[in-house]
Amino acid sequence: MMAAKIIGIFLIFLILLLLIPLTYSISFEKWKLTVKVGALFGLISKTKEIDPMKKKTESPPEDTGDSEKELNEALNELDEKISSKAEPLEGEKPVEIKESGQKEAETPEKEKPEEKKKENIKKKPSLLAQGRFALDNGLIKLVLLAVARIIDHGFPRRWQVEGKLGLPDPMYTGVLQGLLYATLPGVAEEIEWDYLETVFTLKGRGRGRLIPLYVLYILLKLAVSREAREFWHFRQGGKQNG
Repeated sequence: MMAAKIIGIFLIFLILLLLIPLTYSISFEKWKLTVKVGALFGLISKTKEIDPMKKKTESPPEDTGDSEKELNEALNELDEKISSKAEPLEGEKPVEIKESGQKEAETPEKEKPEEKKKENIKKKPSLLAQGRFALDNGLIKLVLLAVARIIDHGFPRRWQVEGKLGLPDPMYTGVLQGLLYATLPGVAEEIEWDYLETVFTLKGRGRGRLIPLYVLYILLKLAVSREAREFWHFRQGGKQNG
């Protein structure tokens, strides 16, 4: 009874822990992107900055005169060691001529290595065959649906964006504006669209959260599905019918 109570308390504690959402924020200014992830109500946090336009400072090239000299000395020492350790070639052994009546001694055949037990071990299908099977039995569709649910669950609901945006081709600017109005109308309204000049002065911030228990539920549901079990059986060398 005591062990059952301990296990029950541990499970309750684990469920409550998984119910605590993971929060994250995404802020950007032009090409600089900053991602901050927090857990346990902000007690644990991690920040990552990505700036592809930042120029890396290159260290000045060092003088290669001394390095080339050291390299030549090392090569000379290596050449001397190789020549000193070289052993003279052994003389060729005389060829033995056997009489015609004398039978050659039968050399025992080398024992052949044990053949691999390919018949007992099932061959795993290729990656291409695995991909086709996952597509045919519907596993890829389930994976895409699971990913879509996780993205929809944790996608930032609040955005604060300001600035101007104009692409080199006005047509692309219009297409991007239409896509944003269809997906994030609040964000599209805050952007000043420019169809005459190429400009990018956007900056903004978005916040979102993920509940680990819900994400774990989606992944477990995918793992125990019939399609996933059939794919695992096929990957281990089973038949296509599962």
